[in-house]
Amino acid sequence: MRSSSKDWTEIPSPVHGSVFDLDKRAVMEAVHDQRQRTMTILRDLPELEWERIVVPRWRVRELAAHMITTDEGTLTGRILTIGFTKDAVGGIPKIEAWNDRQVARWADRPIPELLRGMEKWGARLERLSAFVPSAIGRRAIPTPFGTLSLIWLAGLRVYDEWVHREDLRRALAMPSDDDPAVVGPVVRMLQAGIPIQSLPRVAAGASGRVSIAFDDLDLPAFGVDLGAKTYGYGVDGADARIAGRAADVIMVAARRDTWRDTESSGGLKVEGDRGAAEGFLDALLLV
Repeated sequence: MRSSSKDWTEIPSPVHGSVFDLDKRAVMEAVHDQRQRTMTILRDLPELEWERIVVPRWRVRELAAHMITTDEGTLTGRILTIGFTKDAVGGIPKIEAWNDRQVARWADRPIPELLRGMEKWGARLERLSAFVPSAIGRRAIPTPFGTLSLIWLAGLRVYDEWVHREDLRRALAMPSDDDPAVVGPVVRMLQAGIPIQSLPRVAAGASGRVSIAFDDLDLPAFGVDLGAKTYGYGVDGADARIAGRAADVIMVAARRDTWRDTESSGGLKVEGDRGAAEGFLDALLLV
């Protein structure tokens, strides 16, 4: 018999008790690893390549500046000038406008200064985070991204850096950094971000239960009830099942690729209720 909609919220699993049950140590290890992987590419990048366009309006310089100013803004409190919001989706334009203003402060500085800035502010963020007790880090507080925990915000850094490094790798014609040990923590952040940024975007009147799984990761399926706006792990009785490679699904959620193109290329598979799956994939977003 099908479980009730209520059962879909925060369903325990052997791997993760809750979608928001982020382990501080694992998150901080992933933060460190992502930055080191980015630095490995940038340290050896020829000077002319720093002018290469990576995403619209952003060169490699702007990408590096974004990583610096995100860490700097978090540590100095500058990021709070965005203002607090309860509407995580509605606050995205304000966050993007803030990013553009801050990036402009750093982007045209000398390359050695950009590299030092990434190392300095990244290391400072790691040191400060190490002193925050897990109990405090798990408390939900008002932020520019909605009412969220500090651990969630640190996890967003893992997701954001991987996506931007993938932007860089694509621009430089490098293969995807899709090793399961690398993308695993990124997917965990994507799962924890779906209730915050994706569920509110599901179209009114949508219905059906959707599960999403990752072919290359040993993680339980994540489920969403589109009508009840509930979610959880280990969900049975899905009307639609979505599966794909972690890197492909992340880049869909980051709006680098469309889910239809990814499905056509074989990076995403849909089974069951097509309408429910499309309703979820159209809303899938984490930025």
